[in-house]
Amino acid sequence: MSCKCFNNKAAFTPKDTFITRLKKSKCNCSSRFKVKENKSSFSICCNEPKLVDKYKIDGYFDCDITHRKCDYLFTCHYNTETIIFVELKGTDIKHAIRQLDETISIFAKEQFFVQIKDFVLIGAIVSTGYPSDDATFRKLKTNIIKKFKNYNLQIEHKTYEMRYDPKRNRFMGRNEK
Repeated sequence: MSCKCFNNKAAFTPKDTFITRLKKSKCNCSSRFKVKENKSSFSICCNEPKLVDKYKIDGYFDCDITHRKCDYLFTCHYNTETIIFVELKGTDIKHAIRQLDETISIFAKEQFFVQIKDFVLIGAIVSTGYPSDDATFRKLKTNIIKKFKNYNLQIEHKTYEMRYDPKRNRFMGRNEK
């Protein structure tokens, strides 16, 4: 079953507050554990809907075309609050880093992270292939980690498929268990 929460027009206006828009961008269906775009997919290995929230960022929460933004935001309310910004990408993973950077910057500017006491912040990139981990990507990755050092940002990158297991706090790729 696929999520249909974002098929209709958003139920808010751009003038609504940041938190109001975010709350109204939340998935309310049982398909909140997985997202897929083209050949890239991201999922959370959890069966408890109360522990996972999914928000559609690009094209729903944020329709502004003047800046880049990532595709989704997941929050896992397991032992530690885990905030995962997800970008499902083709081959341009350098652009994916920039999208994560701008999205996290927007959330930081709006004081989103201040409201949460203890959390882990992750930028997750799922790409469909190469070029991948080249010197330019590594430099961009290092720069974004430095920029958000107060939040201990981690960047995860997998090809085609990424799964997150909140019990083990582990990211897995296509053939990993």
